[in-house]
Amino acid sequence: MKRDVKKDYSKTEFLFESDAEKVALKEALKPRKPKLYKIIIPNVIILIILVAGAFFALNRYEEIKISKVNASVIAANQKNDTNERINSSSKNLQTINKDDLSKYEIVINSANPLTEEELKNYVIVNVKDNLIPDVKLEKKTYKNYLELKDNLEKRGYYINITNGYKSFEEYETIYYIYSLDKGEKYAKSHIAKAGTSEHNAGIAFDFIISKDKYAFESNKKSEEYTYLENIAYLYGFILRYPKEKEDITGFEYEPYHLRYVGKDLAKYLKKNSLTLEEYYGTES
Repeated sequence: MKRDVKKDYSKTEFLFESDAEKVALKEALKPRKPKLYKIIIPNVIILIILVAGAFFALNRYEEIKISKVNASVIAANQKNDTNERINSSSKNLQTINKDDLSKYEIVINSANPLTEEELKNYVIVNVKDNLIPDVKLEKKTYKNYLELKDNLEKRGYYINITNGYKSFEEYETIYYIYSLDKGEKYAKSHIAKAGTSEHNAGIAFDFIISKDKYAFESNKKSEEYTYLENIAYLYGFILRYPKEKEDITGFEYEPYHLRYVGKDLAKYLKKNSLTLEEYYGTES
């Protein structure tokens, strides 16, 4: 009689599982090729970002380049033009005693010219972050201008100076150029001489204001211009040569010329709609 021997499958099963594990491990260690869409999509995204970045950078470069070209043109024009035009009334202006006045309150015109010695009282500094290069102002005037500028920018209005401090030599050159171009008679009756302009002291400037940071012209009927005109006195500035007062100031109307006179005096002049000449009782 055969003995019933129970088969031991344990070793076989163990070997089978071990082989299966080896196969699974081998498969796991095989380098897997990434699916095609997983390669394409990230690369497409990266490409889009690079193209967009390059496009933005190019546009920005062109914008800055154009701005610099325009700024250079304006700057060149400014060197040959004071943007100030005297009129026949400039001959009738009266002399005002400067003794009791601060350097910011004095009248500067053909009847009250500055001397080069007086100019030493004004510290001239460079204007930074301005669309037009190489502009300068008197130190305290510049400080108050920056406060005014900050107020405007908070409302989305941008101001840039086109014409600030100018030396005696620059004015002499401008006068000479006009004399050659249009004759001595024209220059005498239309162009301010060295020492008779507020720009010589750096306490006045011509400006551009716009909602566009890179604008090169203003619109005096715009909301930003009206706003500036109404709040400039808070920072010590006045519109120096207003319309319909040309016979009093001796200068043609200049809507974009601000003069620093100090906050107290500016407030008084604004409240009473007076020019400096009227304030000092020199109305002709």
